[in-house]
Amino acid sequence: MSDSKLKKIRRQKFCAEHPCCYFCGRVRLETTWDHVPPKACFPQGYAPEGFEFPACKECNKGADREDQIFGFYSMLLDFDESKMSRQDHIERLLDLRKGIINNYPDALPDLATAHALFHEVGSILSPAAIALDTNPAFKKASKIMGQKLTHALYLRETRRILTADHRFRCMWYQPQQAGTEALTAYFSSLFPNKTVGNRPNIKPYGDRFGYLSGFKEEEDFFMYAAQFGHGLILWGSVCGPSTEMPEAGPLAPALWSTGLCGPGASATTPRTPIGGNAHGEKICGRLPTAPSL
Repeated sequence: MSDSKLKKIRRQKFCAEHPCCYFCGRVRLETTWDHVPPKACFPQGYAPEGFEFPACKECNKGADREDQIFGFYSMLLDFDESKMSRQDHIERLLDLRKGIINNYPDALPDLATAHALFHEVGSILSPAAIALDTNPAFKKASKIMGQKLTHALYLRETRRILTADHRFRCMWYQPQQAGTEALTAYFSSLFPNKTVGNRPNIKPYGDRFGYLSGFKEEEDFFMYAAQFGHGLILWGSVCGPSTEMPEAGPLAPALWSTGLCGPGASATTPRTPIGGNAHGEKICGRLPTAPSL
């Protein structure tokens, strides 16, 4: 049996086992699939396999803008040296940039806010990257991506769909930012499971997407940290309906949101806005940028 037929059979089986949308919980009236992370995060043909999730039409199409914006930034802020000079990577980045200029010009980074970040080489300070103000459109895109990724990875690891009784939180940061080393090391030591997204039978394309995760079934508590190339890290946690919510500290209830908050939801409102940069209002871009913005 061919690989394409096997994939179709696996998809049909997964669809039958999960008739509801992963993001809003509604029973799907049509068979659609949402790619999380979106294909916009990778050059054509390099999106990892096995990251397709059953979605209603409203949730599948309702975040097209945010998918494109997040995909553009996830590639732009990837510090993976093996990709920076690749023609397919550059062409994809230029194509995404063109689409954003035409459709979402407010999402482009504001280079007027840029300033160089330096590192010391011997006794000489040399520019290593640039820092820019975090764009509001990117903030929203990272918020939506955090929501989608939390719902998707919870389903992938537990074979369950988040409910409106679940609470979750998610954030993003760049490991290139000073002060994030301890958080990255904490995630690396905390989670027992590592998953690397890949796509067999194609030429290598550096690191693309992977995540660390852990799940305590009895408490219905799930955590993950996902990295896009050598750039953005999104992390989040999920508490089940019976989990006692903390009343103080960094995991206080005010930081949590309600599950099933996709565009297809008829009446689900997050308790508080999520997303945002836990380490300030700047993003770091590599030097030299390729291509130039």
